Amino acid sequence: MFRLFILLLGFNAIAGKANAGDTLIVQSSLKQSKWFSYRVITQEYITNVNDFFLDLKLDTFFMVVRSTGKPFEYKLNYYQDEKYTQPVKKNDPLLKSEYIIRFDPISGKAVELLNWKTFRDQMLSDLSFQAANKLISSSEFDEYKQLLNSEPWMRKTVMHDITYVFSIYGDTIRTDAEYLKIKPVRSPMSGKDYAILGSFTSELPAGTRNTVVFHARNKAGELEKPELMEEVKAYMFKTYPKDSPLPELTAVGLNSEMDWQYNRIQRQMLRISIADVLAINGQSRGNIRTFDLWDKE
Repeated sequence: MFRLFILLLGFNAIAGKANAGDTLIVQSSLKQSKWFSYRVITQEYITNVNDFFLDLKLDTFFMVVRSTGKPFEYKLNYYQDEKYTQPVKKNDPLLKSEYIIRFDPISGKAVELLNWKTFRDQMLSDLSFQAANKLISSSEFDEYKQLLNSEPWMRKTVMHDITYVFSIYGDTIRTDAEYLKIKPVRSPMSGKDYAILGSFTSELPAGTRNTVVFHARNKAGELEKPELMEEVKAYMFKTYPKDSPLPELTAVGLNSEMDWQYNRIQRQMLRISIADVLAINGQSRGNIRTFDLWDKE
């Protein structure tokens, strides 16, 4: 066991694109570990039209992934302390849950949520309560029920950030190329995923030989904004006091930015950053999650 004392270079210190013609197959050595952990730092903020912070919330916890003893099968849990004894303090049932995950034996990508039915049953129970109390219609309940009976759909829903931490493993990437990739960007208001086209590039930080930083940038465009605008209007109608006039809605935006810092010799993602930003009339609400590889055995 050892502590990874790594000086993680900031994602802004970029010299330029990696060597022309370099083709990289991204693979993970972590799938051979007894266990490994990531420190997770979350930042939730609200800024006004002048980019001044109106609210800022910070939190730190640890994502621990332990082998079950079966080949490429791991249990994933979240803890508040770096000794991994205290459960997370956030009131989020997904952070308090245990995930049993199977990793691909070659690439190390997370490919299956083995205990997905546990999450399905909990969500069905919550939906049944909502239907019984007329919070959703019977047709909506039936539609959700059909979706929930699918491991890939449940994995995508409850392992949103977990999936992206391991998502590049298995990919073959030409480091001098710019790719167009569609990413499902989740609306913080409805939980709906918008399929947004964006760019995917690779760069080499200054002063390094074996580190590659991958960037994904997805920004809602003209195809998504009309539906997003209607969603914001509906959200404002539900959340504003009935005796208060609704402000005029002039502009909305939904952006997602992701960065992966990968060491090609160690075959490990040293840092992953996920940033989602919703903008309404120039006011931005951001949610940034940073995963630093912390320890392993």
